[in-house]
Amino acid sequence: MQRHYFYIIIYLFSFCAIAQKNSLTIQKIMDEAYTFEQKQSQKALQLYTKSHQLSLKFNYKEGAYKSLLYSGIVYSNIGKYDSALYYYNKCINYSKRVKILIGEAKGYVNLANLYQFKGDYPSSIKNYIRSIKIFEKTKDSVLISQSYQNLSAVYNSFKNEKLELFYLKKAEDYGTKLNKEQLGLLYGDIGLMLLRQDHFDEAFAYFKKAVTLSKAEKSIRLTYFAIRNMGEYYNHTKKYKTAISYYLDALELSDLLNDTFQKDDLLHILSGAYFNDNDFKNALYYGNQALSLAKKIESNEMEHIILKRLSTIYYKTEQHQKAYQLLEQSYDLKDSVINDNHIKETTLLQTKFETEKKDKSIAEQQIQLKQQELDLIKSKKEKQMYFIAFIALIVVSIGIWYFFKQRQNIKNKEILALKQQQEINTLEALMDGEEKERRRIAQELHDGLNGDLSAIKYRLSTLEEAGLSPIDADNLNKVIDMIDESCAQVRNISHDLMPTSILEYGLIETIKEYCFKINSSKKIKIDFQYFGNYIALTKKNETVIYRIIQEMVTNILKHSKATEAMIQFNYREEELFITVEDNGIGFDKSTIKEGIGHKNIKTRVAFLNAQLDSNSSNLGTSYTLSIDLNKTK
Repeated sequence: MQRHYFYIIIYLFSFCAIAQKNSLTIQKIMDEAYTFEQKQSQKALQLYTKSHQLSLKFNYKEGAYKSLLYSGIVYSNIGKYDSALYYYNKCINYSKRVKILIGEAKGYVNLANLYQFKGDYPSSIKNYIRSIKIFEKTKDSVLISQSYQNLSAVYNSFKNEKLELFYLKKAEDYGTKLNKEQLGLLYGDIGLMLLRQDHFDEAFAYFKKAVTLSKAEKSIRLTYFAIRNMGEYYNHTKKYKTAISYYLDALELSDLLNDTFQKDDLLHILSGAYFNDNDFKNALYYGNQALSLAKKIESNEMEHIILKRLSTIYYKTEQHQKAYQLLEQSYDLKDSVINDNHIKETTLLQTKFETEKKDKSIAEQQIQLKQQELDLIKSKKEKQMYFIAFIALIVVSIGIWYFFKQRQNIKNKEILALKQQQEINTLEALMDGEEKERRRIAQELHDGLNGDLSAIKYRLSTLEEAGLSPIDADNLNKVIDMIDESCAQVRNISHDLMPTSILEYGLIETIKEYCFKINSSKKIKIDFQYFGNYIALTKKNETVIYRIIQEMVTNILKHSKATEAMIQFNYREEELFITVEDNGIGFDKSTIKEGIGHKNIKTRVAFLNAQLDSNSSNLGTSYTLSIDLNKTK
């Protein structure tokens, strides 16, 4: 026996070692594929296909969904959106099947990104929301916050500022686990959004929050944007001198930020603030600084924008010739920007060509790297074996415990199923016995009492020939009429006890006939409605449903004081919903005593494996019976 357990441990040890080796191999293939994504997309796709196949073979779920997801990203990057859509959906479906929530959510996020790029904003929003719901299940507040920021970007794309701001604030609500720099930048984005909507007070509050975080975090990047955004606030509110003060403070930090484009943009904005303040001297000074820096970084686009600003300043100072020259230069640069774009496209093609020539060399390097990694795994194997053996022992113990637990669960389920079947058989016998007794009583009423009444009527009718006085003759006719009425009542009672119309016409027609009889009494008006396609049940089950409705209507007639009622049948695919409502005085569930009628209803509902809900107030009472037709056919 001990040798048996030893062999089990050795087997599990070997299995775990192989599984770890396989997962590492698959991960290395995916890492290799990633290096080819930007330059050799087809090579990357081949490697991701290989990693997916190996993941399925060795049941490595994480590798399987990631390979599908990354394949979709590659196809999206090269503009093959139908293929990208296929792989994202495949990733989602696989993740659902193996119950990996993060894989499903990331699939939805990438689908949303794709739809946003294609301009299908409703589909993009729908998929972002799906990802948020899953992230909420995992309680990952950082991913929830980022998803809400993504949603805000979608609404920005089609200029819905109201919803853009709404989702930015939702991102804020879940941003508690963002680091201070990320949170401060988020506050800045919200503030700028509010500023564009002229919500100056709210925007200022968010800018102040960003400033407070910048002081606590001591991040140069966050401090720079916090100060600059304050300048934007005062510029929008036409307090140009205060705005200039903040812009100058931000300018001092721009060198530390080491972002030349940001500095150039700030110089241009500062020039504009001086211009708005009618300080044309400083407007020209900072405008020329911005122009010089734009030329230094060879940004024709920035140079074009700054030249237009300088032209406006010179025109304002009545230097019309200079203004005209700069405006011409600006238009010339606009054309050169277009030409530069063509040059960039050509450069990219050339780069792609050069990259293809290096593919062979890169592949050889990857093989060498893989061999080194395998050697490293081999060197660590001895240490890992002890750990894996320990884990294997735990796994065996858990497996044995789980085996016996499952056996006990199966036994418990069998016992429960047997008990439930016994209950069903008991209920069925009860229903059958009750219906037999109803049929017997109905037969006796119809054939016995109704026959006796008919005989009495016949004997009395013979007295009409006996030469009775007019008064006696009139009384005799009244008695005969009463006997006719009693016979009709007996027939109705007999029919209610044994509704033969269910056998002939089905449940719907029987209910219609029943409602017609009730309405004929003019005591109450019952409206019968049914929707959907009629689905026939066994006559036994239809009879049980009919009895339930009978009991409900009887309760309405006896207790509700209602003038109107409704019976509604609603067939929805494989379910039947029956609603019985009245406009009566209602009842208090806590005080009402459960009579035979209520007990009969409960028994029949249990027999149908159905669910009964009720609601009562001074406006009336409503019963809803929900029947799963798959369980009752």
